[in-house]
Amino acid sequence: MRITCLIKSLCLGGAERQLLLLASALAGEGHDVEIMTYRDEPVFLKGKLNGSPVSMYRIQASSDWGIISEMARHLKQSGCRILIAFMTGASTKACAAHILYPGFRLFVSERNMNKRLLPHDRFRFLLYRQAEKVICNNYSQQDFIKRKYPSLYPRTVTIPNFADLEEFSPAPHKAGVPRRIVVTARVCPRKNALGLIRAAKILSDKGEKFKIDWYGLSGEEDSYTLRCQDAIRENDLVGKFKFHRAVENVAGKYREADIFCLPSFYEGTSNSLAEALSCGLPVVCSAVSDNVRYALEGRNGFLFNPRKPKEIAGALSKAIHLQDDTLESFGAESRKVAQESFRKENFIRKYSDLITEE
Repeated sequence: MRITCLIKSLCLGGAERQLLLLASALAGEGHDVEIMTYRDEPVFLKGKLNGSPVSMYRIQASSDWGIISEMARHLKQSGCRILIAFMTGASTKACAAHILYPGFRLFVSERNMNKRLLPHDRFRFLLYRQAEKVICNNYSQQDFIKRKYPSLYPRTVTIPNFADLEEFSPAPHKAGVPRRIVVTARVCPRKNALGLIRAAKILSDKGEKFKIDWYGLSGEEDSYTLRCQDAIRENDLVGKFKFHRAVENVAGKYREADIFCLPSFYEGTSNSLAEALSCGLPVVCSAVSDNVRYALEGRNGFLFNPRKPKEIAGALSKAIHLQDDTLESFGAESRKVAQESFRKENFIRKYSDLITEE
């Protein structure tokens, strides 16, 4: 069966890794699989295909209408039977292409969680009537759709992200002082880097021993990143808080750390959280969306309100002060949560079941 997997680009990111591994798995089941992109950005993650016979196609158009028109033309010409779209931009374009050429089954994917409806959200959910299934990667988003768009709910299903439990696995590690805290996320307002910097200032003023390494810079630094860099300098956190470029071998960064932190204002099922849990890290994260399903207060981590830097600092302080053997037991519980929740086999099977449904 001809299956096209659609995403804006293959830059470094959790959704991109999920789509690549899904495409590779579907090709391994004997399907004719293609990955379609429409932005001319570096293909960082192509190596994740591991030699799978997945073809690549990039739409050359620059305008939204040009992209949609070319998408519909190519899907018809290639004989696509199923299109799986990841991320909201790709999903809305796929819906528009389906209006032009309805000859394929369409599955759109919700990778985040809505807290409120903005005009573009209303437009997106209206277009989702074109889709056979709306696949949420978190239960909170499925509940949101049930409340706000009950007519769309019957075609909605939740398939949480997976983590590669072999690639992301614990390694022998000795916790040290200062405690090493790792964050793996894009540096953007939604991920709340400024909130974490303010919390780090509180910890520093109290004499806490820690070092925060945030991996997620990509391309040129934007205004938000520059604000964060200024805040680090103004709060005398140089040497305690550092931003790094996104890395492909992120598993190694988890294994070098003692604690994982995710201060986001909202999430879907966070790939970073799933990976950190798989690597056996205690986790300190915001109590939003499905985070509360996987970060278990006092068992494998601590939760906080991301809008309150004092709460972020308090949760991090609890983790920093855990004894080494307790850190280890928290990590073991994290690995157990990952094994129960993020198996690749479950993720692939659920997508395969949807594809084979008639």
